[in-house]
Amino acid sequence: MTIALSSIPTGVLRVRNESDRGYTVIAADPRAQRKLWRDYLFGAESAYDRHGCAAALELDAVIGGEGTALFYVVLDDENRIVGGLRVQHRFDAAAQSHALEEWAGQPGQVDLVNAIESRLTGGVVEVKTAWVDERSPLAADVAGQLSRLGLVIMEMSGVDHMMATAADHVLRRWESGGGRVDESVSATPFPDDRYRTRLMWWERAELQERTSPETWRRMRYEADMLQTLVPQSSGVRG
Repeated sequence: MTIALSSIPTGVLRVRNESDRGYTVIAADPRAQRKLWRDYLFGAESAYDRHGCAAALELDAVIGGEGTALFYVVLDDENRIVGGLRVQHRFDAAAQSHALEEWAGQPGQVDLVNAIESRLTGGVVEVKTAWVDERSPLAADVAGQLSRLGLVIMEMSGVDHMMATAADHVLRRWESGGGRVDESVSATPFPDDRYRTRLMWWERAELQERTSPETWRRMRYEADMLQTLVPQSSGVRG
């Protein structure tokens, strides 16, 4: 795979872990990077299928990319996608959130709507379709990297608030990056009764105090790198 970075409106982050394994984070517009976008979604489909919840992905509804402002992928040293997430467009109303469908008929739906609407003035975006290839030796690093993207996502989106919904045990892993489960919104059994899906918020003004000094340092550096324009001569080859 060859990725023409000249059409990606942001920077590329290259990281090496303590075991000297490397990975690359790329942010892109799905309409500008169609193949990368489809590869990311097909990777998500495989990951969701392994966990028995592929229906929650709603691939047919999202593959066109119209509902996604940006997506982030993590590639290993062989340029295989080993995780990623996508960011929806800034909300004008709570009704634009897919979470309302996830809480349909549940007692917490009114609290969910109130939580979103109370933040609309500062701007809200929602993260969806986050996944990590648990078979990869980089799985732990990728999960940690995704948890640290809140700052750059909010800065690039020009908003003060970011939300995500997922099973509560998954969201707990993201707390290291400043996310907090909204205890005012009760869990919902989505996509089925095996799960307790919760709502998590990242608040831009509170991220530094909600993360460790080392995590904040990394988030600040990574956000700066991912917002650095890519030279038009650059490229990632595989």
